[in-house]
Amino acid sequence: MTKPLIIGFAGGSAAGKSTLTAAFAEALRTDLGRQTTLIAADRYMQRGSPNAPTFVSPSSGEVLFNANHPDSVDWNRLLTDLDALIDPPDCPEVIIIEGLMVLYQQRMRERLDIRCFIELDADERALRRLLRDMTGVRGMTDPAQIATYYRECARVGHMLYVEPSRVHADLIIRGDVDWVRLRPMLLAIVADRLAAQWP
Repeated sequence: MTKPLIIGFAGGSAAGKSTLTAAFAEALRTDLGRQTTLIAADRYMQRGSPNAPTFVSPSSGEVLFNANHPDSVDWNRLLTDLDALIDPPDCPEVIIIEGLMVLYQQRMRERLDIRCFIELDADERALRRLLRDMTGVRGMTDPAQIATYYRECARVGHMLYVEPSRVHADLIIRGDVDWVRLRPMLLAIVADRLAAQWP
């Protein structure tokens, strides 16, 4: 059985991972005609689980879920689902996995055929995150609360885990890149790899 090409995208919070990988998956389907599945590691967050990592907010004293720690994701469940996706004879030709810790987590990293890191300046990521979260998509809408969580948790997790994982990347991509320019380059890289696996 031909093995799917597995591509991982890591990078900081609000660096552009979800937007870029969604556009990339669509381009693989429309431009190359390849069956593509996109997996977001955020779907496997352990929020509310007994195994969920937490931290004590220095400003409020509250114990909060730490979404910026490697153990925030249930990697066992994610990898089990990935194995199930790979096994059937009708498996996709390309699997894209995106998330903060995709390159930090060794078991995940070892399964990737292409490793990508999306970088963006910290001030731009912080602003994007603020504007995004104020819409309520992450459960908080208060700007002060969003900024405090970023400063006390997301910023710390980025420095400890996310940023160091860039050393494992094959490609480093700007999160504010011109997609029109990037699209043919990424597709060419993947097409070359796929030609050997899915002729």
